[in-house]
Amino acid sequence: MTLAAIAVGVGFVGLVGFFHHYALYSLGRVASRSGSSSTFAIQLTFVGLLLLHVAEIMALAAANLWLLGWDGFGGRASAVPLGWADAIYLTGVNFTTLGYTTIELTGAIRIVTMLQSLGGFMILTWSATYLYTVCRRSWRRAEIE
Repeated sequence: MTLAAIAVGVGFVGLVGFFHHYALYSLGRVASRSGSSSTFAIQLTFVGLLLLHVAEIMALAAANLWLLGWDGFGGRASAVPLGWADAIYLTGVNFTTLGYTTIELTGAIRIVTMLQSLGGFMILTWSATYLYTVCRRSWRRAEIE
């Protein structure tokens, strides 16, 4: 079950990374076509990244709920079922790599959520680098004008 959890976790993070790449590409095209001020491009990129990360967390939360429904794949230490809000909270805390939560998981799902934390760290640093690049480019353009 451990190898299956690693494969599932890597697969989920890979899909999110693939989606993230094309979303950044699309966001960059929209921001560059706006023809507006450099400040608008920065703000558009920031809000776009925020919405993108929320969508990624929601997708991973849905995947976690789905996985928790599999017998033997994992569960919770508590007998209370995990709801949608709990899954979003759990996934958001893991995605942002805070790593603390009041929701205690058992079984192979722990490996999947650990890999989601790694993926979240990679995606958030990727986004921070992207936002920095947009800011630097916009500020240089503003200096020339």
